[in-house]
Amino acid sequence: MHVFRVQLRKELLELWRTRKVLIVWVVLIAFGLMSPLFAKLTPELLKSMGEQQQNIQITITEPTTNDATDQFVKNTTQFGLLLGVLMSFGAIAGERERGQATLIFPHPLPRETFALAKFAALAILFGVGLLLGALADLLYTLLLFDAPPVGGFVVLVIFIYLWLLCLIALSLLASALGRSMTGAGGLAFVFVLVVLIASSLTRFAPGKLTDWGRTLAIGADGPAQWGALIVTLALTVLAVAGSAIALRRQEIE
Repeated sequence: MHVFRVQLRKELLELWRTRKVLIVWVVLIAFGLMSPLFAKLTPELLKSMGEQQQNIQITITEPTTNDATDQFVKNTTQFGLLLGVLMSFGAIAGERERGQATLIFPHPLPRETFALAKFAALAILFGVGLLLGALADLLYTLLLFDAPPVGGFVVLVIFIYLWLLCLIALSLLASALGRSMTGAGGLAFVFVLVVLIASSLTRFAPGKLTDWGRTLAIGADGPAQWGALIVTLALTVLAVAGSAIALRRQEIE
């Protein structure tokens, strides 16, 4: 446990020094703030476009809290996915390519501890960033709309976080399997693409978890997606374990 804490501290410090903390937090907070604003202004923009084009008639409904929630889900999942992959696929492959891994593994550091610390640091990074973004979204939603159901909104944020962790774990697995940054990036893209496609084909895919969270956040009726939750958690654990196994079998040069 002591070795893990030391490695985790090192990973967190590296995220801070490379400004990845600043990038992730600023992006997630910015889109948390902008989501309610987008929901509020989009109907006005469409209305002005309809006035300019007299032959086009646009029916616009008054934006609501649910529109702000939908915008938050859309922005957070899209940009969270992009950030998660970009911050993860080079976590291991990058150190191997730069030759840093050869300086780490001769020391008594188990490779499973190394992989777990990488994942834990990224989980903390995105967990704090998503929390700050959600608080910013909630604050601005209260200013522009009515308050959303707090309990449902909290569950939505938790489900988005679990979904992001699954994608981060898969990208980390790609980083452990890839022999270069290019290979790891390509493999991460394939993993994420498979998950996204599966979300449109089966109700057990991780993407259904965010759909369930959205349903709870807007107070709508919809089926519970326990299968998607179980698959997301299992896939995350297996991906992190797979990263450790892949590292253990590799000869680090």
